[in-house]
Amino acid sequence: MARIRSIKPEFWTSEQVMECSPIARLLFIGIWNFCDDAGNHPLSPKTLKALVFPGDDITSTQVSDLIADLESKGLISIYSHSAKLYLHVNGWHHQKIDKPTIKHPAYVASVGDTSSSTPRQLDDDSSSAIGGIPPGVEGEGNGSYTHSPHVPFAMSLDWVPDSALLGAYAMRAGLSAAIFTQEAISGFVLHHEAKGLAQTEKQWVASLVGWVKRDVAKAARVVPFPPRQSLQDFDDDATDWNDQGVGQ
Repeated sequence: MARIRSIKPEFWTSEQVMECSPIARLLFIGIWNFCDDAGNHPLSPKTLKALVFPGDDITSTQVSDLIADLESKGLISIYSHSAKLYLHVNGWHHQKIDKPTIKHPAYVASVGDTSSSTPRQLDDDSSSAIGGIPPGVEGEGNGSYTHSPHVPFAMSLDWVPDSALLGAYAMRAGLSAAIFTQEAISGFVLHHEAKGLAQTEKQWVASLVGWVKRDVAKAARVVPFPPRQSLQDFDDDATDWNDQGVGQ
């Protein structure tokens, strides 16, 4: 059931919030209304589109991208329970609820994830802190971080995304992990290595998934040119054109 939530004045001047697009900020606030009293909600772009943008020309795919943006800024965390994904609003302790109603599985921060086990103030100047990695991704030996997962680092030409983290993000974005080939990743790496921007492993992987997803969408919109007529197929004695009444 939807709830009335409070917004602190500091929300609007938070660097985390200002880094998001206006539509992402609106989604973030909308999530507050529909999550349970522990700040949790099923990770379903289609449901969130229907709840927050019922009359807007926004697709569930766009909502999925907005969710990824909110997560990369550390405003929400993604976690799993019984093979189902949920999102958690970081800093939920700001909401003062007398008799909380808990509907969804509790969010438990990953071991060593100080940014989400101790929810941050929304006006925290640190934009590098991130939400928790979904359980089953970190600490199971399925991938190998070349950097600390919570410490920002600049992109390098030899960067390889953590396989387990990439698999989790790709699944949530509706992409097959098989499309993240060396060729698909190289353009992303070259583009960001030149910028010198520092992000955490999780943020880099989230950005990579968004990058490849946009490439896939662009490729789907390409309209091939009709096949070129061979000179061998051209008959200069043909008079079919005259049957169409040209010149009459």
